[in-house]
Parts: sequence; structure tokens; C-alpha cells
Amino acid sequence: MVRGPLEYNQQPDEVLLTLIEQQDPNALAELYDRHARIVHNLIVRIVRNPAVAEELLQEVFWQVWQKAGDHAGHGAVAAWLYRIARNKSLDQLRRQQARPQPVQTGSQEAEQAVWSQLKADAAEIEQVIARRWDDDYLRQVLAAIPPEQRQCLELAYFEGMSQRQIAEYTQVPLGTVKTRLRIGLEKLERLVRADGYKAEDVI
Repeated sequence: MVRGPLEYNQQPDEVLLTLIEQQDPNALAELYDRHARIVHNLIVRIVRNPAVAEELLQEVFWQVWQKAGDHAGHGAVAAWLYRIARNKSLDQLRRQQARPQPVQTGSQEAEQAVWSQLKADAAEIEQVIARRWDDDYLRQVLAAIPPEQRQCLELAYFEGMSQRQIAEYTQVPLGTVKTRLRIGLEKLERLVRADGYKAEDVI
């Protein structure tokens, strides 16, 4: 059976990955269209070089093409893509740090300082990127939650508001805010777990 573009658009990531494992280039193209932008942004935030990030992005999806079957048991496809991108990005930083640097008058110490700082901050960089990924992922999941509950969750999570501050901001009783947050969190947890995440990893 020949699949048209609309059929690929309607397939979940897991189905696309199965098709990629069968060497279906259209499935790879669809997966790329869905996730390339955010994966590229994550790589840029680690390597801090758009040109290098573009090369690493292609490497990520080439690995997906070659090793789609390796995803089994690794949770959500998007999270798996992120781990591949993160690992390749950090490997790139390590290669750059290990690469001999040309001697340049007045700049050698500055260059060494940059890479020393990158090495010292590697764990912190990973945490920042992970949080950015979680934020983008949560915004997508929150779109499936009713607006009133979603607003309360977004104000709490992204703006750091307390329940009382949310009540004042939305002009609704504090008890209503607490109820919306509780129900919204329950729905959010179900959606997150359905995607293969542990709720505590992103909430």
C-alpha cells in the first residue's frame, strides 16, 4: 500500500520510527519536519555555533535512519532524539577542547579560558538544555488541557506564581485556582506518562 503525505502526517512518532527502521525515507522526512527545529535549537545552545549545529543535526537524523531499532524501550521518540542530540553535542565540545589550538598572539589564553569554562559548566549546560526541552515539551502537552486549567498551570510553572498570586491575576477565588491546578496536574501527568516520560522528570 502506497502512503500519501497526509497519511504520514497523521502517524504518531512511534509508527514513523517503525517505518524508518524499514528504510522508508518519507517517514524520516516527516519525523525531521516535526522535530528538526527544536533539536537544532538544543544543539546550538550547547555548541554555540550554528554551522556546527547544522552538521550535528544531520548526524542525529542519520543515526535515526541507521539505528531506528535502537529506540525500543527508550520512552518517547522526541526524548530519544534529544538524548542523541545532547550526546553528539557534548562529544563535539570534548573534541573541540582536545583539538590543538593554533598559537595566536594575545588570544591563546582567552581561547583556553573559553574551553576551560565550557568544561567546568558542562553539567550546568546539560541542565539548562534539559529544562528548555522540558519547557517546549510541556507547552505542547498543555495544549491538550482545557484553557482555564492550562492557564493556571502555565502561570505556576513558567511564571513561578503562587496559588494566591494566580488567584489575584486571574480574578478567581483561591479555592477555584487550587481545584484547577489539581485537576490540570492530574491530566498533565496522564498525558506525560502516555508519552513515556516519568512525570517527575518534567513537572
